[in-house]
Amino acid sequence: MKKIMLVFVVLTMASLCFGTVRRVPSQYSTISAAMNACASNDTVLVAKGTYNENIVYKSNGIHLVSESGADSTEIHGNGGVTISTSVSGMDVSTLLYGFKVTGGTGGYGGEGGGLRMWKQAITVRKCIFTGNHANEGGGFYLERSDAVIESCLIYGNNAIVSSPPGGTGGGIYTFSDFGDGKPIVRYNTIINNDANGNGNFINGGGAIAFQKTAGTAIGNYIANNTAKYGNGGIAFMSMGGVYEIIVTNNILEDNDSVAIDMRYLSATNAHINNNKISGHQYGLKFEYRAVGVLDATNNWWGDSSGPYHKTLNTSGLGDAVGDTVISSVHSVNFNPWLRDTLIAIETVKPTEPYTLSTCWPNPFVHQTSVKLDARYWVLVSAIVFDITGREVRCIMNNSAKSAGSYNIGWDGKDRYGKQVPPGMYFYRVKVNNTCKTMKVIMIR
Repeated sequence: MKKIMLVFVVLTMASLCFGTVRRVPSQYSTISAAMNACASNDTVLVAKGTYNENIVYKSNGIHLVSESGADSTEIHGNGGVTISTSVSGMDVSTLLYGFKVTGGTGGYGGEGGGLRMWKQAITVRKCIFTGNHANEGGGFYLERSDAVIESCLIYGNNAIVSSPPGGTGGGIYTFSDFGDGKPIVRYNTIINNDANGNGNFINGGGAIAFQKTAGTAIGNYIANNTAKYGNGGIAFMSMGGVYEIIVTNNILEDNDSVAIDMRYLSATNAHINNNKISGHQYGLKFEYRAVGVLDATNNWWGDSSGPYHKTLNTSGLGDAVGDTVISSVHSVNFNPWLRDTLIAIETVKPTEPYTLSTCWPNPFVHQTSVKLDARYWVLVSAIVFDITGREVRCIMNNSAKSAGSYNIGWDGKDRYGKQVPPGMYFYRVKVNNTCKTMKVIMIR
C-alpha cells in the first residue's frame, strides 16, 4: 500500500507541474466528463468504486489513474469498447493505471473488447482486464500500435467468431498491414482466456496473437489459455514478413496444445530464449512456409532431457518442438536447452509465479494463516471445510492480488462469525488454477 500511495503522489506531483489534476467524483461526476475536459498531459484521478461508462481518450499524454488500485476501482463498459481513443498521434506518455476493465463487447468490426487502439499507443499498467469479449482481441485490440502493456492481470476474456476472420487473440491481439507497430507485453499474468478461431491459419492465440507486427513478450506468466485452433499460448502470424520478435523469460504452462506457434514467418530477427515451457503437446511449432533457422536455445521444456523432436531428440520427454525441414536443414535450433529447473545456461531463467507456505501455527488457538508470495498478479480463493466436507468459511473467492506478500488467515470462525468447535479442518487455497489443501487442527 505504501508503494501504491508513493506512485500516486509522484503522479500527482508530476501532473501539478505539467498539467491539471481532475478528480472523480469530487469534481466531475463521471470519468467521461473529466476526460472530456482534459487537455494534453492532464491527470484524471479516480476514487474507488464502479463506473458504468465507456471511456474515450481525446488528448495525448492524459494519465487516467485510480487512487486505490484495480481491485477496488472498476470501469464497466456498456457494450462496445470499454476504453478507446479518438485522437491521432497518441503515444506511450498516455497512461491507464490501476483499473479493472470489464464489460466490453467490441467496436468497429467487433474489434477490441476492453481496449482498442488504431495507429496510436498507450501505456497500460497494473490493470485487470476480465470479462471482455470481441471478434478479435477480447481484452486488447492493437492495430499499428506501439502500446506497452505491463504488470497487468488479463484473464477470462475471449475472442469469438462473429464474422470472418475472427476468433483471434483471446487476451491480446496485435495487427498491422504495413509491418509497423511494435507492442511490448511484459510482466503480466495472462490466464484463462480463449480464442474461438474458425480453424484456418490466421486464427488462434488464446493468450496473445501477433499478426504482421513485431512483438516483444518478456517476463509474463501465461497459463491455461485455450484456442479452437489449438494454439492456446502465443501465436505469431506474419504471412511472410520479417519482423523483430523477442520472447524471453516467460513462463508458459498448460495452455491448449501449443505454447508458441509461429507461422508464415522469417526467423531473421526472431529469438525465443530463456523461457519455462511445460504442459503442452508442443512447446514450439515453427511451420507453414517457415524461413531461416529460429533461435530457440536455452529454454526449459518441462524435462531435463529437453524437448521431443522426431529426429533430433527422440528421447526428449519435454514439450515437443515441431519444425519444417528446408533443404535438409532443420529450422529450429533448440540445443542447448536448460537441463535444470533452478540453474540456467548463460542466463537466469524465470522464477516461479508464486510460492505458498503451509498453515502456521498448526495446531492453532486463535488464528492460522498461509503466506503467499506472488511474483505476478494471481487469482486467489481460500475455503475452510470440516471433516465431513461441509464448507465452514469462504475466506477469499477469486480475489485478484498483485505482486507482493500476503497472509491468508483464518480466525477459527464460521461464515456467521461464530467460533467453531476444536478439531480437524481442511484449509484449501487455490492460486490461479492450482489447489493446495492442508489439514489444520484447532485447539483450546
